[in-house]
Amino acid sequence: MKKLLAMILALSMAAAVAVPVHAETTPEYTFTYAELNGDDNINAKVGYKFAELVNELSEGRIKIDVFTASQLGDEITCLNALQMGGGTVDFYRGNTNSLGDYGIRKMNLFGLPYIFTSRDGMWKVLNDANLGQAFLNEGAEVGAGFVGITYTDEGARHTFTSMEITCLDDLKGKKIRVPETTLMMDTMAALGAEPTPISYSELYSSIQTGVVDGGENGYPGYDSNKFYEVAPYYLLDGHTFSPGVILMAEARWNELSEEDQAILREAGAQASAWNKEQIEAEEEALRKSLEEKGVTIIDVPAEDMAKAQEACKSVWAGYSEGLEEELQAIVDIQK
Repeated sequence: MKKLLAMILALSMAAAVAVPVHAETTPEYTFTYAELNGDDNINAKVGYKFAELVNELSEGRIKIDVFTASQLGDEITCLNALQMGGGTVDFYRGNTNSLGDYGIRKMNLFGLPYIFTSRDGMWKVLNDANLGQAFLNEGAEVGAGFVGITYTDEGARHTFTSMEITCLDDLKGKKIRVPETTLMMDTMAALGAEPTPISYSELYSSIQTGVVDGGENGYPGYDSNKFYEVAPYYLLDGHTFSPGVILMAEARWNELSEEDQAILREAGAQASAWNKEQIEAEEEALRKSLEEKGVTIIDVPAEDMAKAQEACKSVWAGYSEGLEEELQAIVDIQK
């Protein structure tokens, strides 16, 4: 009997040594991630994918809690939080066309109207070591207080209205909501509309109450926020093909070792690759779904698109002074 008890005790001790006391790793870092769109939007899905990849690559040492649907505030609130060192917001997925007012001039070039000729052209630029990848560090270089991790793709931005439109000329005089940035205001003004900067979270009610006549966004944002309910005319003008960018508060970035920073970069690269695979199929499905919901989708003829592109060249000039070489490089690499 004593021998049996001794054997059981020995086996129990061996098992205790073999199995860790803590089955799950306790995170060394827990960060917050802000996204304006809801969970069913491609941008939110990329945020969750990024968090999942960071957790896997860090073996649970780095945890990212994703807050969607503007839970942590609007765009300006989130960007200002990054500049203040994070805490409330450590990561934010913004648009490159919204960063010019924060001194981010090189990356802001990606938000210029019609700067990209296609999705493939855009990704060719974003993946280039001397362009897209180099520009990710611009926020730290100019003292903006945040670091770019990777790019995201929600497709070209198109214009939608509550009143019937049939062509680009019909935008003239229409009050169109734009993000609270000068670049998007200038872009919409070049197309003949009256740009109206208001918070994204207020767009639906602003259309509903007639404060604005419409807004602009890619297929995913237009659908997931149900803007089609109040603005069922969707003009495929593709005025901006600006990528999104996952930003991190520089102060929080500097807390990490080079190895952990590399983990974030790698997770970002993998999340971007996943995003690129998903977006085209999603856009095709969304167009079909929106048409079934009664949305009038207006394709813009090539000749009208050429006129719009020419009209927007004046916007290029206002944002590329001193960056002419970078601008030309973006154009040339797509040829």
